[in-house]
This record gives sequence, structure tokens and C-alpha cells, in this order.
Amino acid sequence: MSRPTTNRDALSQFEQRLYDEASLDEPWNLLEEFSTLNRVSGSADEVAAADYVCDRLDATGVTYERYEPELYISQPHDATIETLNKEFESGPVKTVSFSDSTTVSGPVEYVGAAGGDLLANDNDPREPYHDVGDLTGKIALAKAGSLSIRAVSKLSEKGAIGVITIHKHDREPHNGIATPIWGGAPRYDERNKIPDVPIANVNSPDGETLMDWAESDVGLELELSTDLTTEWMECPVVVAEIEGEADPDNDDFALLHGHYDSWYVGITDNATGDAGLLEAARVFEEHSDKLERNLRVAWWPGHSTGRYAGSTWYADEFAQELAENCVAQVNMDSPGAKDATEYNDMSCWCPEAHDLVGEVIDDVTGAPYGEQFPFRAGDYSFDNLGITGFFMLSSSIPADIREQRGYHSVGGCGGNSDAWHVSTDTMDKAGEEELLRDIRVYLVSVARVLNADVLPFDHARNAAKLREAVKRYDDTAGDHFDFSPTVDRLDTLEAEIDAFQQAARAGEIEPVTANEAIKSLSRVLTRLYLVERGQFEQDSATGREPFPRYSVARKFEIVDGDEAKFVETQLTREQNTVISELERARDIVTDVTTGGA
Repeated sequence: MSRPTTNRDALSQFEQRLYDEASLDEPWNLLEEFSTLNRVSGSADEVAAADYVCDRLDATGVTYERYEPELYISQPHDATIETLNKEFESGPVKTVSFSDSTTVSGPVEYVGAAGGDLLANDNDPREPYHDVGDLTGKIALAKAGSLSIRAVSKLSEKGAIGVITIHKHDREPHNGIATPIWGGAPRYDERNKIPDVPIANVNSPDGETLMDWAESDVGLELELSTDLTTEWMECPVVVAEIEGEADPDNDDFALLHGHYDSWYVGITDNATGDAGLLEAARVFEEHSDKLERNLRVAWWPGHSTGRYAGSTWYADEFAQELAENCVAQVNMDSPGAKDATEYNDMSCWCPEAHDLVGEVIDDVTGAPYGEQFPFRAGDYSFDNLGITGFFMLSSSIPADIREQRGYHSVGGCGGNSDAWHVSTDTMDKAGEEELLRDIRVYLVSVARVLNADVLPFDHARNAAKLREAVKRYDDTAGDHFDFSPTVDRLDTLEAEIDAFQQAARAGEIEPVTANEAIKSLSRVLTRLYLVERGQFEQDSATGREPFPRYSVARKFEIVDGDEAKFVETQLTREQNTVISELERARDIVTDVTTGGA
């Protein structure tokens, strides 16, 4: 397998020092330690992992805060399937976080595949299982995968008393989570969105057997039992603080973060990320006198069993500070998977960060990369705040190699489906060369944010991406709705931002003033590109499209008459809100370029 090379000449002297000083000593020691810990949130092993991180931060002289919030966590313990009219010995059966903990029995109906999931960014305007009839009193058997949250909800609405999902994995099914509530804990008025049915995952061979029986003339009856603990649990959050000493008056900071809880020992999801975070904290602390901005490095619990509960807690508790001073959030998840040599399928970033990320990947690795729309997944808990984000998942195994190995699509571990959310995500799944390379990518990309005279984010590109999305909706809407007011304002805004950015880079605008404008543009444009809800709320943990406020326009493909009128009404109100936001963005640029005149 060919290994791309570094273009060291493109690195600054400071970046070369960071590159050279990155080591695997500290990271690999963490992997060895975490390989003995099943770090499910709310467990003693999770606390032991937090203790280890804190001990190493103490040893390397990095200042940190350790918080002990109560998070709403759902720990799966066991699930069983007993066929009532067939002889059957099942392989591994797993329930999922936020399944109901109960026992049900009844006939089984196979309902087919669910369609898109969190990582598909599916734009099918139809609801999952729209063509499935009444399921009252039945257990639904589905090829829904581990992340198809909307599918479980729809099956429950149709009367299903339980759901069994068939996974592509031939051995143990993947672990997963079923709630659409971002952060685990719902608002009081959204408590009913947590599933109220038992859910179990089975592997592919067992699923095929159950499917054949369910579709036979005799049919299939079974008993499904699930056992979980779902309650508020105290879970440590660790946040290191490296204060940039080169400009003590600058309170802006970047947030580098990842989850340290896991399914099982979770080496590539996400012990490798935790190791990278620790190494980044160590290296940047050594050079804090050279940093213009501050850096926070955070380890989150509650990712796997709380739907990103740790990072959501932090976004809630420190919302005003993040909105005022956070210039970028950088997620480190699943770096260093063995044989992961590209940044194509899984790495994603906001449009304004494209040039920054691409140049760093070119300079540090020379590896192929491709832009992906940020999934509504991972610990991207800062989208609603409007904070520029880059990376979520890190490098990946090339698609042709994954195909040769028979891997199916998964959302982490470099694409290794024999590791993702299963007990075999062990030390052999991590690569030393790959992890060190990924750590260097993070070090250089974060350094370019921390020390940029003018923040390296291209919001003219953001406006262009928004316009592309709106034009797609406009094509779908046809004569039903006119998006031209939005398109016209985005045309004007893109040109105005481009002129502002050129002036800022030419030194015609004071960097402090320019950077405040760039942050403010993020709070408007990044939110329009990624979220629907308010700045201090959280969108659901379901699939999304670019410019989600307008995604209801897809309904024009399947509705007409009164239903189409309802869609038009919604879009009229959404467009009024969007135009107001775009005018606010124009005011930000105008105030800077005219000096407030």
C-alpha cells in the first residue's frame, strides 16, 4: 500500500517543531491502559479512564478542570430472543441504548429495509416504512441498521410492540442507540420521543433465518426481552486549558475534543482519539508562549450511551462563553485506524474551513481527501451555536480495500466494520504510523487557527454552498415556491464577503475587527448551513441536508393540493427568517468595511 509523503517546505518553522515533537510515547501508553477498560458511561472503568487522563495532564503540567455532571445515560445490559413456534438457538443479541427495558411476545412481521440513517444524509421525502400497514400487537423485523432512529419511531407509531433489526455483520451485531434526542436528556415537552418499545439487534445469519420464517406460511412468533438501566448518572468531563501567552489580551479559543467513553475497550473508537488529544495538550503546553489564542482540549463521556451527552452538557453550561469566544471546534474521533491512508469518506468540515483543512492534509500527508457535508452525528454539539467545525471522523481505509475485505458501511474506526461498535475493536485495529500522522494533521490544523493573524475561514465559500443548496430546493419546488429572494441575497452577500476577506488579508482592516466579523458570520451562516432550531437549542440526532430550514421543499415531490399549500406556508415563514438572518450577515460585513459609517 503506497504511503503519501509530507511537504515539509510548506510548514512554518513553528509547525515543523510541532510535527517533529509529536510522539507516540504518551499516546501508545494511553492505548495500552484503555485496552483494559470497558469504558461505558456511568461505569467504574469510565471513571478510571478519566483518572488516567487527569494523572497524565498533571504529569505533563497541563492545567485542567474536571467536572462531574449528571447525564441522562442508558446502559444496555442484555437481550434475548426466544422463538415460540420454531427451534432456534440465536447468536449474540444486543439491545440498544434508550430501548425500553421489558419483555414482549407476539407474531413477527418482516417490514424490509429502513432507508437512510444518520450517516446517509438521505433526502428521500417519504417517511421510513410509509408503505407498511398496521403493526398492532406485532414485533417488527427490519433491515434498519444500527442508526436508523426515525425507522424505529415510525414502526412504533404503527403499533409495533417491539423491533428487531438485522445487521450486515456476520458475527456479533453492532452496539447502538435509538433515541433521536441529542444529548440524551430531552426537553420536558419532548420526553415522548424516547422509544417506548424494546429493541434488539441480531447478526446477519440469524436475521436471515428469522426473516425466512416470518415470511413463511406458518409465520413466526417469539418473545423478546431487553434489560437496560436508563437514569441520571454522574460522569466525569475533563477539559484542559492551554493559555496562549503570545497575546494575553486575546480571550478567543479553539476547542479540540473527543469522547473517551466507548463500547467495550473501543481502541479506534475512540481511545486513539483520546491518545491524540493527550498528545496535543502536551505539545501545545510546551509551546504556549508561541500561541496567539487559547486552546481547550476536552474529553467527553456519554457519547455512546447518552447521544453525545457530555459535549451537550458543556455546550449548555458554557453556551455564552462559547458563543462569544470560540473560533472553531475540532472533533477528534477514530484517528489512527490501521491502513487508514485517506481523508475521503468520513472526514467532514464546514464549507468555510475547506481550504484550511485541504492545505493541511496536503502539507502534512499528501494523502487524498474529499469534502463531506457534516453528518448530524459525532460530538458536533456546537452546530446550533454557529461555531465553525472541522473533522469529525478522521482518516479512513480506502474504499476499494474495504470492499476487498468485505467490510460494510460503518460510521467510524476508519471504516473497519470488524471493529466499529463491537468487542473486536482491540489494539490490533490501531496503526502506529497512521496514528502519528493523524495527530500531526490535528496539530498543524489547530496551530493554523490559533496563530492566524486573520482567521482562515472563507465565508464567501459558505455563502456559495448555501446558494447551491437553495437552488437544488428551488429546482424541486418548481412553480410551487419562489426561492429567488434568498438566492439574490446570497449572490450579493458572497460578493460582499469576498471583498471584505480580501481587504482583511491585505491588512486594510485591523485583524481584531476582521476576526470579530468572521466569528459573527459563522454564527449566522454556519447555523443556516447546518441547523433549524435556535442558537441555544439542539436539533434532533437524525439525518439532515444542507440548509435544513428549506428541506421541507422535498415534500413537493410527493404532495399536492392542500398538502402542498401547507408546505408553501411553512417555506414562506422560513424564508422570512432566513432573509432576516442574511441581512444581519450583510450588516456585519458593511459595518467592518465602512468603519460603522
